[in-house]
Amino acid sequence: MESSIKRIILATDFSDTSKEASNHALLLAQTYKAELKALHVFDPSAWNLPSHYYIASDGHDEDLEKSRQRGKDALSELAKSIGIKIETIFTEGDPGHEVVRVAEEHDAGLIVLGTHGYTGWKRFAMGSVAEFVVRHAPCAVFVVRPKGK
Repeated sequence: MESSIKRIILATDFSDTSKEASNHALLLAQTYKAELKALHVFDPSAWNLPSHYYIASDGHDEDLEKSRQRGKDALSELAKSIGIKIETIFTEGDPGHEVVRVAEEHDAGLIVLGTHGYTGWKRFAMGSVAEFVVRHAPCAVFVVRPKGK
């Protein structure tokens, strides 16, 4: 029987949970002999907590273009660290919608992503990208929870 998982999208925000999701994505790509693509959605909106690279190493806010470039650099570094050749995809917009759109566009068989595990007010205020993706994805979704939750 042939596997229906030929392409895996690893959606990352560069958090510790996303790093753990990267390990799972690599193992799944090797197991299924699937193509692995790493995706990061740049979302500088005030409604989301930004990824760590939005703040310069000296602690000051950077301009948008510098932040965008730091995100692209972080995605390239992640791709190098995985140990196999992977395509990187850098988009901008609402993370949940963009993950679903990219998965559809690339005919993904699986999306792998981490969740921060927010509950209560934090989840309401910030939303849940993982929950949105699970509800709207065109394929299977593998969600990695934070360690200790």
